[in-house]
Amino acid sequence: MGSRWTASGANEVGIDGYIELFDPTSRLSLGLTLAAQSKVVSSIREATEEFRYTCDAGDLDYWLKSNIPVILIVSDPETEQAYWVWLQDAFPNWKPGDPTTVLFRKDQARFDPSALTELVRIGAPTRGLYIAPRPERERLWSNLLRIDGLPDLVFVGGTELRERGDIWRALNKNKAKLRSGWIPWEKKIISFDDLSSDDWDGICEPGTVEGFETSEWSESSDPERKRLFVQLLNATFKLQVESHLRFWPKDECYAIAGQERKQSYKSLKRTSGLSVVSKFSSKSMDGRTFYYWRHMAFRAQFRFLDDAWFLEITPTYRFTTDGYRKDKFHESRLKKIKEIEGNRAVLSSVLFWADYLQPDDGLFSEGPPMIVFGELNTINIGVGIDDKSWQQNDPETTEMDQQSTLQGLLPIETPTGERE
Repeated sequence: MGSRWTASGANEVGIDGYIELFDPTSRLSLGLTLAAQSKVVSSIREATEEFRYTCDAGDLDYWLKSNIPVILIVSDPETEQAYWVWLQDAFPNWKPGDPTTVLFRKDQARFDPSALTELVRIGAPTRGLYIAPRPERERLWSNLLRIDGLPDLVFVGGTELRERGDIWRALNKNKAKLRSGWIPWEKKIISFDDLSSDDWDGICEPGTVEGFETSEWSESSDPERKRLFVQLLNATFKLQVESHLRFWPKDECYAIAGQERKQSYKSLKRTSGLSVVSKFSSKSMDGRTFYYWRHMAFRAQFRFLDDAWFLEITPTYRFTTDGYRKDKFHESRLKKIKEIEGNRAVLSSVLFWADYLQPDDGLFSEGPPMIVFGELNTINIGVGIDDKSWQQNDPETTEMDQQSTLQGLLPIETPTGERE
């Protein structure tokens, strides 16, 4: 709780020690002290919802005479369970001969950090006292998907062809089966594919082909080489996903095309389902019905951060008239959904695409991909938001609004478990 415990010592006669309450945020003393008596009661492990504890009448008479609040703590160290009661509140008019049994309800009397607010209440002076919410630890998930694997070599070969169209025609003539993208650069071609293979026959002269360690490009401090490497990653990524995702160059986004479709993915706790393509209808003023489709989509950008490569996933949507052609009201529909969607929807989209691009997904059943993606990058921080404290008094809070963000990062997990 961030407070201080002082034991009474060997000469104590009924009070095991004293709790001096501290503000867990500022770590300053609140000037409030409680007396505490601790009892080990192993039988509480067998109780599911509630249990009773009978105090010694002599002890209870001593506790109730105290001029400061006295709390009784009963615990089972083996199961790490502890519960508490404020004795002056439980026995307001007690006198010798009255019952000495206390009823503990497990869901209301747990002695853990959440009890601090109530301890402050019983120890505070009548004028009132405010302390800041207890700090929470949180695990934040970003939209940065780590790249775990790349080909060992980058090939560079000379070519006499100048136009992309000419290069594509030559590749089609060779019936090339490319696994990597390629980019033209100063009478050369750059690719992860071996440019001396038959696929590139008549395009690159074998004697001009050189293979370089990928790290020479991926970790280069030369801005030009870094720029070319990003272009190569983009070209390779497009080729890698083209049989499953459609790329719209003008909007620079990838989406699942076609008709209505649901897709399962690994969320935080379990496998969930998501409508990746949805069909909608609208009526015109003259009563005609028009249909349109909404497709989950994302924009992709490769970034080099802290000596590692990531794919930045920016969720968005694509609206079409038939599952493929862009709807003429795409911009207005996109603006509307962006205005009403909450962080829950953004979180689900990021998790979906991160899972969809994993190498063990059906997306890459043809063989190992050139770009192997790992997990979303996460950050553990020592501060956060105690959602229960501020949401319970807000009647307008919705499930979608209950996801907090911090500079675009999504809080997912606390020490007590995962939360979506």
